[in-house]
Amino acid sequence: MPKTFRVITEVDDALCVLIGRALPEGAAVRLDPPKPTWQTERPSAAIDLFLFGLRDDPSGRESGWDDIRDERGAVRSRRAPSRRCLLSYLVTARAPKVGEEHALLGLALRALLFADAIPRDCLHGELADGEPVALSVSTEGPGDLWSSLGMPARAAFVLTASAAFTAEPDTEVAPPAEKLSLASGQGVPGPLAPSAPRKWVRT
Repeated sequence: MPKTFRVITEVDDALCVLIGRALPEGAAVRLDPPKPTWQTERPSAAIDLFLFGLRDDPSGRESGWDDIRDERGAVRSRRAPSRRCLLSYLVTARAPKVGEEHALLGLALRALLFADAIPRDCLHGELADGEPVALSVSTEGPGDLWSSLGMPARAAFVLTASAAFTAEPDTEVAPPAEKLSLASGQGVPGPLAPSAPRKWVRT
């Protein structure tokens, strides 16, 4: 699988690490969607991240191609400018008691509100060496989302992450020139023949 397509799972993993640091021992971070069986299951202490939206982030668009050079400085490939994608997560909490759910949700919210981007030590793979992954908590509630899922609303918030997607390099570039020759487009004249001595005539 090309590394570009691992960006989503790398963001998933990084968010689990970031939120997991803020939770008490024994609490987990899962990537589970809300489901009707939540109403009858005996829950364990957990924060659930449900990725429900992916869309282009036009504010992060770049222009111009990047040249990838070898040790001699010759261009070996070119890469199209990166694009950014907005990943939207529904963040909910599960615990045996509602008060415990709210406490978990508050810890997760605090960890994310004070992080403008995912810390580098939470990242791995392509994201670890790439552009920052910006975070923001949505100002809009997830009410419509609960309705579309056919579930009663519960305490939750929406988290948005903006991650860069890089294109595969284009390796079909002309090879660097090995020689440089200059020409005027005209033939080089041969040696000039000696001219006959001139004779002066007095008039």
